[in-house]
Amino acid sequence: MGRFKAVIFDAYGTLLRNDDLMLVPRQMVADHGLSARIDEVWRAWSDLYFEATQLGPFRTLREIETQILPRVLRRFDVTADAAPYVELFFQVTTTIELYPETLDVLNALGHVRTAILSNADHEHVAAWNVALPVDFILISEAVRAYKPHRLVFQRALDQLGLEPHEVLHVGDSDVDDVKGAKEAGLSVAWVNRDGRARRSDVPPPDFELRDLRQVPRLLRRE
Repeated sequence: MGRFKAVIFDAYGTLLRNDDLMLVPRQMVADHGLSARIDEVWRAWSDLYFEATQLGPFRTLREIETQILPRVLRRFDVTADAAPYVELFFQVTTTIELYPETLDVLNALGHVRTAILSNADHEHVAAWNVALPVDFILISEAVRAYKPHRLVFQRALDQLGLEPHEVLHVGDSDVDDVKGAKEAGLSVAWVNRDGRARRSDVPPPDFELRDLRQVPRLLRRE
């Protein structure tokens, strides 16, 4: 066996599709006839979300979305109730679909331990309607911190009983997954399905993949 004794996977955008998140800003633009582009609303929402997840005290994603989505609306001069968009966010993120290769790849890793590390609430995991063959699932609500915070990765390492150099983290976010895992001392495979550019403050990943199918081959190469 190679130097990696375990693989930790991100969930959304890595194992689970989350393309439909754009429905939230798209609905805001449609409902209120905004002149702003959908990607402008998305960026405002994303920036507030990231800021909120990195500030203490810890709040669940439901609490965060309940606080930031009204701020997104106000930024575009809308005073309407944001509650429908909070519910749409949870409707989208609790209705999951696996990427086509997900189960085959997880099942192919029988010789190494596997785990999922996700910025998610308990209500998200409760809604996942598929049995994922991993040793454990660790979410932000349980850790009371969000990736890229080092504590999240450390908690996973503690549960695995392994050192950072023994674990490969696989995820799609350049900040949450690549930067977070590298700062915690793990090797990282960045799943960059759509060829995005990496942000300038994010260190290079150890591997860059177009999908998960290369993960078993990476481990065999080690």
